[in-house]
Amino acid sequence: MINIDELSAVADIDFLLACRDGDVDAFAELYARHAPTVLRFAWSRLGDRSLAEEVLQETFTTAWAKRRRASIVDLSLLPWLLAICYNHIRNQVRRRERTRTVPLDEVTVGAAPSSSDLAWIEETLGELSETDRRIVELCLIDGFSYREVADRVDSTPAAVGKRLQRARLRLRASLNAGDSE
Repeated sequence: MINIDELSAVADIDFLLACRDGDVDAFAELYARHAPTVLRFAWSRLGDRSLAEEVLQETFTTAWAKRRRASIVDLSLLPWLLAICYNHIRNQVRRRERTRTVPLDEVTVGAAPSSSDLAWIEETLGELSETDRRIVELCLIDGFSYREVADRVDSTPAAVGKRLQRARLRLRASLNAGDSE
């Protein structure tokens, strides 16, 4: 076990070796040594202190879990910790993008389209076969899966997907023709 008084003179490699043996005190010192730098790195990338603190926690949790496979560069674990941190930052950015919302007061709410504005939809749907209209209704309006629709119209999910694709193409072509008028 490493003596706490000697910790400031100990290199990261010694901490790593102690951590690999399960020495929690050595890991705590490693945290104290590098956490401020890792936090600044995360904060500079994310621009949000609370998210940066979350990433800091995830970084050191991952570092503890992967301590047996750590790589040391120039007797420092900091590059390895920053690489872990960078991966957690990327994950955090992805999560933020997936859950990004727009406040309602920023959304421009326009008038609902009148029935005459949407007459082209009714006209185009009227040109489809009864089965295709039913597939469009069940998939696009009611939100059923291809498998559920296939069971209802006595078909296969692949056939439902193909028929829906053709119906969408017809709707798109009708929309484009309506825009050019």
